[in-house]
Amino acid sequence: MIKRHLAPALKPGDTIGVFSPSSWVEKADIKKSVSALEKKGLKVFVHPQTYERLNQSAGTHLQKTLAFQGLWQREDIKAIWAAGGGNRAMYLLDTINFNKLKAHPKILIGYSDVTSLLNAVYADTGIVTFHAQVFKNVHKWNELDHFLNMLSGKKEMTVPFADDTLVVRQGKATGHLMGGNLSIFQYMIGTLPAITFENAVIFLEDCNEELSRIDRMLLHLKRTGILKKSSALLLGQFTSMLETARPYGFKFEDIVSELTENLDIPVIMNLPFGHGKTLYSLPVGAPVTVDTSDFLIRLDDPVTQI
Repeated sequence: MIKRHLAPALKPGDTIGVFSPSSWVEKADIKKSVSALEKKGLKVFVHPQTYERLNQSAGTHLQKTLAFQGLWQREDIKAIWAAGGGNRAMYLLDTINFNKLKAHPKILIGYSDVTSLLNAVYADTGIVTFHAQVFKNVHKWNELDHFLNMLSGKKEMTVPFADDTLVVRQGKATGHLMGGNLSIFQYMIGTLPAITFENAVIFLEDCNEELSRIDRMLLHLKRTGILKKSSALLLGQFTSMLETARPYGFKFEDIVSELTENLDIPVIMNLPFGHGKTLYSLPVGAPVTVDTSDFLIRLDDPVTQI
């Protein structure tokens, strides 16, 4: 079992560092989000690497890892926020000195392509990380206040079910959160310590993927044994699923029901996280309770250290 480490809680006046681990971002979006956080009483340092461009990528792998590890080493930076998603964040995993990260826990925030970084940091250091909106979209994020309360060390935080949430398999379960973007998370299997998946509450979302490919990726998770090891399966928003060739015919709900029919764990669909309009944060590594009768996900402990 991984020993969990919490970063210090975020306080008014603290500084957040921003960098781009994936694809390049627009400066105008970053400036709007800087303004939004400054209005909340926080300071923001945007690393120069944030605006680098190399084809679709935000600069080279070296530029990205130097930015990330440089921000982590700065004592004044209390949280590191990924500027955006896209592609190529996974390359950073081969360059990071995880021992240095572990010595000084910090808040790490992002989602989508940043899924690899969130899960690897938790698996290799025990530091709880945060699957939450990327920085470029903070200025239009409705759940920002909920997230900042979470980072402040507030107790008894919950994530509610949405109006269209569907309970595929009922039940109550506890475990530590692992997951994120399905198309990225599937590649984490075999590259992270296997013990991290024992009794895990797996949460997944995705967008702009072929429905047939979603089916194949979920089957891959099942065949690796990850779903059997887990204590619950939480599926968020799977938006803009495509059928560009012959119509697939199978509905997403049918696929999930078939793949989980022999699992004796809670299985829930259409939860309020993902690439849609609503994105509640789920902290990777944090202990949670999932209860389909209460229609909520409850964080069992604060996720930052006061």
